[in-house]
Amino acid sequence: MVSFELLIMYLSINRGELLGLVGESGSGKSSLGLSIVRLIPPPGRIVDGEITFRGMNLLKLPEKELRNIRGKHIGMIFQDPLTSLDPLRKIGDQLVETIIVHTRVNEEEAKEIALRALERVGIAPDRFDDYPHQLSGGMRQRVMIAMATMLNPDLLIADEPTTALDVIVQSRIMDLLSDLKKSMKMAILLITHDLALVIERSDRVAVMYAGELCEVGPSEVISQEPLHPYTQLLLESIPDIEKPRTKLVYIPGNPPDMRNPPTGCRFWPRCPKVMDVCKRISPRSLELDDRFVRCHLYNGGLECGK
Repeated sequence: MVSFELLIMYLSINRGELLGLVGESGSGKSSLGLSIVRLIPPPGRIVDGEITFRGMNLLKLPEKELRNIRGKHIGMIFQDPLTSLDPLRKIGDQLVETIIVHTRVNEEEAKEIALRALERVGIAPDRFDDYPHQLSGGMRQRVMIAMATMLNPDLLIADEPTTALDVIVQSRIMDLLSDLKKSMKMAILLITHDLALVIERSDRVAVMYAGELCEVGPSEVISQEPLHPYTQLLLESIPDIEKPRTKLVYIPGNPPDMRNPPTGCRFWPRCPKVMDVCKRISPRSLELDDRFVRCHLYNGGLECGK
């Protein structure tokens, strides 16, 4: 199990579980994912907290030990597979190199592992010597999934794995991730701005706004009874093709400038249920049944902090 405490709320991912992390662009989703493997680009840095993985605090590990965990025990699918893959090297060579770095196998054995990984994601063996630009967007994404999962990691961080793909390819990618989760008992953190996708595919949902986790709980429960006003507005903004033609709902205003976020609750400038206390005091995290929420509607604004 991997767990981490970030911005007030505790979050955990269990083996064989898909946790969907959702929020508007710029809410901090990718930063959270990169924080787990300590790949935050400078000048960004991790100031405090704890990231627990297999009983180890990843923030305390030397870089050399952390490199052994990245790629082998924690796999990551980055947002843009074209820029994540080396354009000057064949995809097979990149897969083989990753295997050799993390295991004690020779090049021939590494190639066999790489070919099996490509086959598992639907890439034919004759594409082993192709360069990234010779593959379609969906195939490049499958190569990234193969690279991230070929050593059977305990945790897979998938950062926008379906962005810029058509709906058919998106569905196939998500089917593939679901199959890997079941067959390999893998924990998956799915980072996306597509709440409809998360509700449909994930076991639990974590909703993020302006660098803060505001609600976490089972997908079915949150889809039926969202607690946080931000979650409610996100769900209302999803078009429903089964309903008569109606005006699309949107969230008014824009996300805050993270260099100077609002005091108190960060969502209050856009919240239809804002109270005076929201502007002054940051709400604490409350555990309600099987989920967490950070909102003064549920704690009366009496406390702040954890």
